[in-house]
Amino acid sequence: MPGIRPLPWQRWLLIHALELRPDGRFRFRTVIVLVARQNGKTTIVEVKNLWKMFVLGVPLVIGTAQNLDISEESWDKAVEIVEATPELAAEVEHVDRTNGKKALRLANGSRWKIAAASRKGGRGLSGDDVNLDELREHQTWDSWGAVTKTTMARENAQIWAYSNAGDDKSIVLNTLLEQARAAAEGGGDPTLGLFEWSAPEDVKCTCGRPGNTHRADCRLQDRDAWAQANPSLGYTITEEAIASALSTDPEPIFRTEVLCQHVPDMTPEWSVITQDAWNAVVDPASQIVGTVAFAADVTPDRSAGSIAVAGRRADGLGHVEVTDARPGTAWIVPRLVELVKRWKPCAVVVDAAGPAGSLIAPLEAAGLEVVKPSAREAGQACGALYDAVMPPKQPPPEWRPSVRHLDQIELNAAIAGAQKRPLGDAWAWARLGLDVDISPLVAGTLALWGHAKFAHLQKEARVPMVALR
Repeated sequence: MPGIRPLPWQRWLLIHALELRPDGRFRFRTVIVLVARQNGKTTIVEVKNLWKMFVLGVPLVIGTAQNLDISEESWDKAVEIVEATPELAAEVEHVDRTNGKKALRLANGSRWKIAAASRKGGRGLSGDDVNLDELREHQTWDSWGAVTKTTMARENAQIWAYSNAGDDKSIVLNTLLEQARAAAEGGGDPTLGLFEWSAPEDVKCTCGRPGNTHRADCRLQDRDAWAQANPSLGYTITEEAIASALSTDPEPIFRTEVLCQHVPDMTPEWSVITQDAWNAVVDPASQIVGTVAFAADVTPDRSAGSIAVAGRRADGLGHVEVTDARPGTAWIVPRLVELVKRWKPCAVVVDAAGPAGSLIAPLEAAGLEVVKPSAREAGQACGALYDAVMPPKQPPPEWRPSVRHLDQIELNAAIAGAQKRPLGDAWAWARLGLDVDISPLVAGTLALWGHAKFAHLQKEARVPMVALR
């Protein structure tokens, strides 16, 4: 293909995945390509789709991915190649660059369309070549069922699915891999082809080191294993880049993204605040002395909510505590009214942009003054908690963590499962896609911020705050 020079592994894949049967039809109707990230799957899409359009003249090629930008990126690059090659550009009849509706149509009638990865994606179309990227992100069969069935009336159609390894939530990928491996061993569907580059399953951390510091004899340092999952190593990927990823990635991320290995869960626990750092600030006897601040939060599905309190101890260190963590949300307003009446806090904080924002009106109707942090302040609150617990990379001798907690189960679980989400130049706690209730953490973060911002405005009574729960 003009303008594209496939790497050796890409050429090998195209030759064998496009093998023909004696009757001239493709040997494989479904092709699964499993390879580590950044090895050049996009080039495969470009070469194969354009070859089928210009050489075979197939009526319709469909591209789809969980993130529409990814399937559009392949399309964009292919269109650039076509338009930059005079003999190919002469065959173009129309290019539609409308976002979400991108399409390339040739004079021979062949089209390349982009479809959304959803239960509606591709319905009403008849596809001759269907491409699904990021197959590991398919946690239901909705998108697969919608777009792959466009090929049912096409005798020589192919479905190409691309991915790196996933976790236990990758339902579609895991099922297809199991079927494809069975087919490779002589059982199952012979038209299902698996082309896999991955490190052996026993390549995992063996040195027992905490964090991302791995000894030279750790299996994750195995250069041969790196090469097994990265066929572009030495061409477009360097050992230096992989070594850098190993030094910064949590092990589950490195294994799925770089070694193309299945792991039980790609979301590593304790990936924001480490378990060692959090355990280091446990004090079951910790108590607030003086002014307090409360905050409330609820889960996105409103199945549970939490109230937290923060303040200062007698030694000047901060204290954060979950006062309540219960199912539902109906209890939160009356409980906060009760707590405010008893403890007269310097602030009651609720994030107006979060799911607890619906509590603000009833709280204010009950006579409470609610502090509503801006997005910037919410990011500052997360950063402040992080800085109070996590040591800097090169901590000065005088550095000490500045907050304590009671080792509560609800708060510990939230910290362990927490993830970041970008918030401008800062970050905040991610709410969606988690298997843990982080409302105790969000409430505690906002309570600490509220106390830091407003406590100095209220005269403190030096009375220990105990028996909140």
